Amino acid sequence: MRGLNRATPIVTLAVALTGVTCAFPTDKSEDVFVAVYVPKLIVRQGEKLPVSATLWQRTGADSVEIKNASFLWGTTNEGLATVKDAGYGGAEVTGILPGTVDLSVRAVSFEKSETKYVTLRVAKPLEIDSVRPLTVHYGELLTVYGVGVDSLFIASLGGANLIEYPLSRLRDSTGLGQITFWVPPPARSDSLFYLGAGVFGFDTAMTDVLKDDLFEPNDTIAASINLDLGGPWQNTGTLLDSVLFVNPALAFEPVDNRTSSSGEDWFRFATSDTTKPLTFFITYPTFGDTSASATRTFVLDSLAYLTGVPGDPVEKFFGRDSADFISSDFYRCKGDFFGPAQLSRESTTVALRTLPSHALHIMTFFNHPQRYGLTVAKGYISADFRIPMDKYEENDMCHYADSIPGKPNPLSRIHVPTRLSNLQFNDSVMTIDNPFEVDWYRLEVPASGFGDSVLIRTQSRPLVSGRDTSDIDIYVLTVPGVSDTVPGSGVMDIVGQSIAPGSSEDLLVELPAGSYYLAVVDFAGVVTRYSMCVRVVAVIQNCGPLAGSPPAPGTSPS
Repeated sequence: MRGLNRATPIVTLAVALTGVTCAFPTDKSEDVFVAVYVPKLIVRQGEKLPVSATLWQRTGADSVEIKNASFLWGTTNEGLATVKDAGYGGAEVTGILPGTVDLSVRAVSFEKSETKYVTLRVAKPLEIDSVRPLTVHYGELLTVYGVGVDSLFIASLGGANLIEYPLSRLRDSTGLGQITFWVPPPARSDSLFYLGAGVFGFDTAMTDVLKDDLFEPNDTIAASINLDLGGPWQNTGTLLDSVLFVNPALAFEPVDNRTSSSGEDWFRFATSDTTKPLTFFITYPTFGDTSASATRTFVLDSLAYLTGVPGDPVEKFFGRDSADFISSDFYRCKGDFFGPAQLSRESTTVALRTLPSHALHIMTFFNHPQRYGLTVAKGYISADFRIPMDKYEENDMCHYADSIPGKPNPLSRIHVPTRLSNLQFNDSVMTIDNPFEVDWYRLEVPASGFGDSVLIRTQSRPLVSGRDTSDIDIYVLTVPGVSDTVPGSGVMDIVGQSIAPGSSEDLLVELPAGSYYLAVVDFAGVVTRYSMCVRVVAVIQNCGPLAGSPPAPGTSPS
């Protein structure tokens, strides 16, 4: 083929090539269409949003992109948003004022191709679209939807700050966000107040808050929770994986003193596996009085209610006569009362290495309306990771120290050596791993000689030398039904006690041969490591030296 003459018109060349290769669309082609890419459908006020367009031609069942096309951009309301052509198919949209506007784009050289429209929302940095549900109980979840709501700092109803629900901050591909909160007492019906990054205001709608929590009524009928279903944050790869149940926004409602001396909240937690550890947390962030006149919480494995019987509802709860339980006010061992002195607390934590039953009840009696929280977590959780559970756990209830078939000698069952053997029980790695814990041991005391006594000595092992705020006490008690001095009294007999300030206790007590319980009680609510020595001695003898108080690894004296 001859070379082209320099005088050959370019348009002629284009026509010639068209006939030889492929058919370019004409400027009147109806097979040409515009595709627009918009990264999100919401543009913030003052924000610049890059967008782009491409031009395509339909060829049978497929489409082919037309390169180097030019586009005409516009908006249906330039008072809300403007658009500026950036060349090469790109443009930049700028949000001016809140509202809804259509972004338009068409190919310049193809007058029969359709104009493409995309609806955009211009929004303030934070705009609430809705708050749902419209009516909530205390402890219920409230979700806020809108633009930028996933960046909220604070949300409140009636002056009460809401509690953020973990992992609830979400934003979808359109730019809309959401965030969820628990509604705690004393929230009241009001418009939601919000505070974000330099933005604050009130929702336009009203949220109605009911004055009871979402588990009511659970005063004489337990709110049943199946722990085998798992928690709300399973497989998240976070510490929340261990949470089986949580609600920090529950309510003790006002008590009707005409019919009852106190109010009650009753939960029953069920599990099929009693061999796996669980930890229960009960918190009272607005009121710390857990005395008999205010708020008492019990953790027990046997509880029922006598319906249809006249009288005060509090007096109609019952369980097994021999039940053990832990409470914020007193304890029971085989059905008998044990009430050691302990300071008032703002929370109760019960960690159990094994469970006494397939169902554990948490029952609270209260006289004052207030907020409280309840959490159940997998595993044995200590208040201080440096003070883990010791080898004697589980021994938070007295029956764990008893012999049972197949397990005649649990570690917490201490066989006290005779004086003539010149041996002693001595352990320096014992722990109070959660505040206000009681460690139960069972002492098997041998027949003693004339003048012999049992000596029990404890000594704290603080984490930092010179700093010890712990205060543990020791009690020796008769075994209910075995060595009661007053059988059937319903009260454990204290045959010896040492309740001096601090955690260095010495108790010398004459004990006839037999079984006794030894309770090591945390009076102050301060976790600690401690040593304990137990032996039979003549009055002039003493326990061997106890372990000292070296700082824990990784700490330095101060």
